[in-house]
Amino acid sequence: MPHAALWIAAVVAAAQPSGTSPLQNRDVIELEHCVISLIDHVELPAEEEGKISELLVKEEAVVTQGQVLGQLDVTDTLTAKKVAEARLAVAHEKATNDAEVQVARKLIDLAKAEYEESLAINKRSPGTIPETTLRRQRVTWEKALLDTLAAEMTFKIAGLQREEETAQLEAVDNRLNRRTIRAPFDGVVVKIHRQQSEWVKPGEPIMRLVRMDRLRIEGFVNADLVAPDQLKNAEVKIVLRLPGDDTEVLTARILEVSSIVEASRYRIWTEVDNQPGRGGYKWLMRPGAEAKMVITKNPRGAAAAYSPR
Repeated sequence: MPHAALWIAAVVAAAQPSGTSPLQNRDVIELEHCVISLIDHVELPAEEEGKISELLVKEEAVVTQGQVLGQLDVTDTLTAKKVAEARLAVAHEKATNDAEVQVARKLIDLAKAEYEESLAINKRSPGTIPETTLRRQRVTWEKALLDTLAAEMTFKIAGLQREEETAQLEAVDNRLNRRTIRAPFDGVVVKIHRQQSEWVKPGEPIMRLVRMDRLRIEGFVNADLVAPDQLKNAEVKIVLRLPGDDTEVLTARILEVSSIVEASRYRIWTEVDNQPGRGGYKWLMRPGAEAKMVITKNPRGAAAAYSPR
């Protein structure tokens, strides 16, 4: 028995990494060679066919969401907008001027009054107004009724035509917007593919925009050694290696743990706000660089609650 106990103790001791205490091994995991990557990046395409009339930014320009970065030629589109605005103005006038309807309604009242007056005269003095005149007056009254219905219908159609012309103007405005290149988010223009005065077709990339103010750090964990619930929302320190053997440490939490295991490893990642750079460079972190993740593991089955920004 003493020999068996000594053998078990030796096996346990051999399983512990040299230079690392058992407590440190259980509570902390260090991941070297983690990758800093982009969260948002996009190749801004041409949405319409045409000539690039102007590019308003250069590579490495810092831009804000909604900022105009370039413009396709809009000469024909602006002409189409003037035509659409004129057509809308005419349609609006027709849709708001109901003079014909008002006149038609007054003619109804006049025709009805004449007919009823003739009936009253004949009632007092039979045969004074000929029967043919009475029939003509009644037909005139009925025609005034139908003319009013037609005028009201024309007025209603004018309202619908105004809506159609409004939609046509909106379509032209949409074409103008599609010929304007805007930044979909705050970022940096890292590549310009086409130059001013070049002709582009829909879908062709004009420039590449990346988001630099918030980046992702991701690494891989041995699936046989660490359970996912020990890492999700766990506190992590991001150790950045800077030029000149300098370092910077950022604190975050593990946002996601991949559901897929590949080659006995699974991916984990977090996101952190980028910091001001040094030596005149705007950003502290650059996508594609490496960092170290030092993770304080959660107790088994007790992942910390955390809502990412």
